[in-house]
Amino acid sequence: MEKNVEISLLLSFYKNMLTERQADTVELYYNEDLSLAEVGTELGISRQGVRDNLKRAEAILYDVESKLGLAARFLEIKSKLSEIDIIIEEIESSPDAKLLPDSIKLQINRILTIIAGINEIED
Repeated sequence: MEKNVEISLLLSFYKNMLTERQADTVELYYNEDLSLAEVGTELGISRQGVRDNLKRAEAILYDVESKLGLAARFLEIKSKLSEIDIIIEEIESSPDAKLLPDSIKLQINRILTIIAGINEIED
């Protein structure tokens, strides 16, 4: 996973583990795609201060993730939901799908609705 995406994901899970300044720095640099100098101007600190805040924040985010693993678990669940979605699409596109009882078709639709609901939560 690209570092920018990884840090953004970790920030979404562990933002409260950072100081407000660290969280703002990470948000501006990784999510708003500002340069070190632009972040420094926005926060009223030096470019070096921004870099130091980023390094400390990254270390905290990686450390907390290594202990809790919430982001990794989230990605694993998301991957499994995608697999389920693909399997259901294969079932529905199968020539035998017409032979499925209506009760099974309803259950498939419920599963798809649940997956869609979970995907909406992450957005």
